[in-house]
Amino acid sequence: MVFVPVSLLAALPAAALLAYLQLRSGIESYLVLVPAALALAYVATASGRLLLAACGERDGGVCAAWACGLIATCLALYALTSLFPLTGATAFGILAVAIAGFELARARRRPQTPADWRGLAGFALCAAFTAAWCGGAADAYEVLRAQGTLPVWGDHFIHGARISQFGDVRALGRESILLADFPSSFYHFASYLSAAPLVGMLDQPGLRLATSAWLPLGFLTMAAGAYALGGRLAGAAGGVAALAAVAILPDASNYGLRSGFLSFHWSLMAHPGAMYALGAAFISLALLERWRRDGSAPALVASGAIAVSILFFRAHIFLLYLPAWIATVIYCRARESGRQRRVGLWLVAGLGAAAALASLLASTHWRFRGPAFTRFLEVLHSGHEPTAYTGLYAELVSWYPWWFSLTGGIVLAFLAALGAFALLLPGAALVARRFGALRPLDVFPAFLAYCWLLLMLVAPATWALEGPELIDRPVVLLYAGAAIWTACLLLRCLAAPARAWTQRLWPAMVAASLVLLPAAFAAADGMARPKFTSGEPHMALRVEPGLVEAASFLRAQASVGDIFAAAGLKAEFAVIDLPSQLCSLSGLPAYLSRPRLEMIKDGPRRDVAAGRLAALAEVDRQTDYAEATAMLRRLGVQWYVVAGAEGPRWDPGQQRAAFRAGTIMLYATSSPNRM
Repeated sequence: MVFVPVSLLAALPAAALLAYLQLRSGIESYLVLVPAALALAYVATASGRLLLAACGERDGGVCAAWACGLIATCLALYALTSLFPLTGATAFGILAVAIAGFELARARRRPQTPADWRGLAGFALCAAFTAAWCGGAADAYEVLRAQGTLPVWGDHFIHGARISQFGDVRALGRESILLADFPSSFYHFASYLSAAPLVGMLDQPGLRLATSAWLPLGFLTMAAGAYALGGRLAGAAGGVAALAAVAILPDASNYGLRSGFLSFHWSLMAHPGAMYALGAAFISLALLERWRRDGSAPALVASGAIAVSILFFRAHIFLLYLPAWIATVIYCRARESGRQRRVGLWLVAGLGAAAALASLLASTHWRFRGPAFTRFLEVLHSGHEPTAYTGLYAELVSWYPWWFSLTGGIVLAFLAALGAFALLLPGAALVARRFGALRPLDVFPAFLAYCWLLLMLVAPATWALEGPELIDRPVVLLYAGAAIWTACLLLRCLAAPARAWTQRLWPAMVAASLVLLPAAFAAADGMARPKFTSGEPHMALRVEPGLVEAASFLRAQASVGDIFAAAGLKAEFAVIDLPSQLCSLSGLPAYLSRPRLEMIKDGPRRDVAAGRLAALAEVDRQTDYAEATAMLRRLGVQWYVVAGAEGPRWDPGQQRAAFRAGTIMLYATSSPNRM
């Protein structure tokens, strides 16, 4: 029986990458690490092979299998952990047994599948560039322990907390880890389930796995998806070209207008969930091209299902991708009847009307705060310096009519987002048309650009930062789509007059990529850093001295079901606070964290957060230790954390603290118990 070893062989690059990055993060338990990495990689690859085979895609390759399989694995684990009281590791064990059983049953029915050595080499190349881009982030936890500073985008504290919410037994059954015993509001949580199983397998805090597993698995999924899409658009060489477009070429923030706010690589590293959404989008498009070419109904259904699933990975990208996907399907179908021009005009009008209606409906919801268009242009063109066109947009607003300045702002936004591809993509399309190399699916980047324009015009501001996240966060899809299509169109143009010569292009491009790999290792950290001044503080968030040690103490001493509360919380805006950091580092749920962000949400959540904030303020006002701890016990709090040079009013000398390190004191409302 050889089929299962083939799947294991295909999983080896991902397993080796994951093990390497875990070792860099400081985990040294080889006997657990290697089997855990191999199991995760095998389940993702095998499930992808099974799903692709189910929709008739038998030549999708290793990269397509990985991207499809990891997306499906995340969704399955998300469903299991949401519906049943299971940790990520337990749910993964159930899924692994099911996948292995399906593979064994399929192996008995079908003959041996030979190894796809070219596809395996492409996947190994994707893993190598993932190591280049994510190696620095994998060191983040050890840097935090040694220096007290997190050297990655600060939101990783929140991501680490969410990974613990789904993966840590300490958080099991307590609903939202950031607001214990209260349900999480809907959000795109599915990507966290890629790393959540490792929390239980390796017994590590969420923050460590956020930087050493969750982020790189997302990058690998994006890279593999790009490789699969490029292979579908322009053959094997197209796969390497698509990988180069997202992992080698400097993005638009490095030249031209130099707008760091729309930097492709910085945005990926600051918001890694986007990489999972990009991987899903690329696989969806690859399957869509299969449907367009062969008329395969299962491929169309699979493409649509993956398109819808993007909502659970990155809602911002879903808003941009799904309308463009629907329009592309309709247009491709219209090409068969020769009515593409008339249908195209109707699609443009229909998408505009649908966007306006959706914006009108969304503006009545508590999550949104009116149009974000002018706010987006101000933030992009004037709020994130330095750029190469400082003051230009302000001058347009000051000296020219509103319609002219807004039009200029839109044009500048496209140039800032796409850089050279704003010109190269239309040029490549014109050349491809001359060579007769255009395909119906090549209309997708145009629909994508139009849908981004609609988002720019009608998207509302979000409640959290009252900002234009719905406009700027999807830019990564716009940029990646333009870069990949430009490369693949140019390759198709080369293939038209010299098809035999292009057969030798794949090994040459692989060799060139390997030559550039050391440069990627050297330059990746710098390219992924924010290139705007206001972003620098978010790349060097300091924690209270002793917080990492206190989190380790909590992991060792707290019992399953315990929660903690923090002193000194205020109703002021904070994306990251002490409780959210401690959640990420310990895996314990917080009684309350980020009060302001909870109180600007829906009514029930606002009332609960306000009530808990008032209760903690009452605890802070106590002067008697017994009364304070009794109040905490009545609130259901087992651990109380205080940060500062002095203890609380009811223990100013810090004599009753169960643990002290740096400026952190931990109080137990009952005797600490080892788990």
